[in-house]
Amino acid sequence: MASAFSYISPLVQIVGGAAALLAFAFAPPDRGNLLFVPLTRDARPAQAALAEGFALLARGPIGSVVVRGDHPRDMGALLRAGILVTAAPSALCGAEVAA
Repeated sequence: MASAFSYISPLVQIVGGAAALLAFAFAPPDRGNLLFVPLTRDARPAQAALAEGFALLARGPIGSVVVRGDHPRDMGALLRAGILVTAAPSALCGAEVAA
């Protein structure tokens, strides 16, 4: 039984570390390019971005939009509207948007 536990503990640590790195990589910056990702069919990321005063830059993957501006004031309201706000990495959104 002890040998099974010795394999699980490092695996849990590796998965936890990878999840933390992924969360840091997609954490929205205070200023810069943001990705508004719709989580539901009724979510309207472009309209929400314009209502927050962001400049629309491009369409992102799966119906999302890439915007430029400051960190959204009310992330909770956006989440309740079905919109997840993340960083806009150039690998997903295109290198021309990241400039």
